[in-house]
Amino acid sequence: MQGIIIQGPTTYCKEIIDCYQDIPNVVFSTWNTEPQENIDYIKSKNIEVIQLPKPSSSGYLNINYQTLSTFNGIQYLKDKGITEGLKIRSDYHVSNLKLLLSILKNRSLSFLSICKPEVRPLYYELEYTHTSFDFPVDHIIYGTLDNLEKCFDFQLEENLLIPPESLIAYSYFSNSNLEFKLDYDTFIKNNISFFVNDCISNNIDITLLKKEYTHIKDMIKLHSDKNQYEY
Repeated sequence: MQGIIIQGPTTYCKEIIDCYQDIPNVVFSTWNTEPQENIDYIKSKNIEVIQLPKPSSSGYLNINYQTLSTFNGIQYLKDKGITEGLKIRSDYHVSNLKLLLSILKNRSLSFLSICKPEVRPLYYELEYTHTSFDFPVDHIIYGTLDNLEKCFDFQLEENLLIPPESLIAYSYFSNSNLEFKLDYDTFIKNNISFFVNDCISNNIDITLLKKEYTHIKDMIKLHSDKNQYEY
């Protein structure tokens, strides 16, 4: 059985809610400081809501917010007997979520995309130096709930300048007793997949409302040579 964890603030709840019409096992995991009007609206659409106190430390780029809300959403679905799930941030709109779920069904862990090397030099404190955004996109992830749990089962006490994508991947590799390396071949070897090509071939658009940015359309427009990305 599949479920969905919508994670984050309720700011765009009215814009995204049509994605989830007639889809079972959807939970919106958010904060106890969110406007009651938004909470009532979400519940009126037959979507369950979890409200949590925010962690004392947000972490770099709000990583602790993301992991706490996602982890609690995963636990909620596991308690209902759900075995697979899509984790998606609350400011994203998917044009055909039912089709995407059917495509992703039975995948153990799947990220939207991963970039090739030599985009720009970066260094992070995870015993790994790289020259690219060669880490997976963390805003929308699919997998078994056990694997998603491995990704999000952590909170950071220190404000380490490490991007959330890297930390989530590191958590998964570490909790799975796998050698940690953020590159495409390592992901594929460990049965981790990517689904941007599936979105392109099936005309599924994933739009970041916060920035009015459509991932799939803009990927094609900005990188007409598909080899710019590993899929």
